[in-house]
Amino acid sequence: MKIFKIAGICLCAAALAASCGRGKPVLSPQQQAVVEYLAKDIEGESSFEFTSFEVTDSTTMATEIDRRIEAFNSILRQNYNLYNNYVQTGKKRNAAKKEEAILLDTQMLKMLQEYKVDNAATVDNIAYYVYRFACEGKSEDAIYRYKEAYAAITPDNKVIGVSTDLKNLLRSTGKVIPGYSELLAGSDEEADETEVEE
Repeated sequence: MKIFKIAGICLCAAALAASCGRGKPVLSPQQQAVVEYLAKDIEGESSFEFTSFEVTDSTTMATEIDRRIEAFNSILRQNYNLYNNYVQTGKKRNAAKKEEAILLDTQMLKMLQEYKVDNAATVDNIAYYVYRFACEGKSEDAIYRYKEAYAAITPDNKVIGVSTDLKNLLRSTGKVIPGYSELLAGSDEEADETEVEE
């Protein structure tokens, strides 16, 4: 008899919890982080509802650093070629501009390589997870629809970036490396081939 009473109480509690939970859906910490990221550029109150949210990939810090090293090596080669071309054609101002870019690219490569060596014990830890999601957001004046979007989120639920294009998202994930954003502020991760007037 006692067992049936306890079971009955548990069923009532479960039913009550279900009926109370029909209002606003409970968001996971990762979903909440994405909502805060998306809402930061929206004026006034906003709400978001997810129709899908799944982890699709993970990246270690070592992999992210190697990806950035490869990118900056490629940029450095391009900048050296442009610099040599400008020197040969007598374009001094353009050569000086490329010389500055080469210096910044070299600093970035040094920082990345040093970080990898100095943190050898932890670089194989997960740097971020990639989530694919669909959601709809509402504010006072607009509706925001994300049919398929991606978010890079650290294990402690910090959003590095959100994009509807996975390639664009991965271009922003270097920010997970300490000191990367600060150095990047003075450097272009893509070779700048714009010439200045001599």
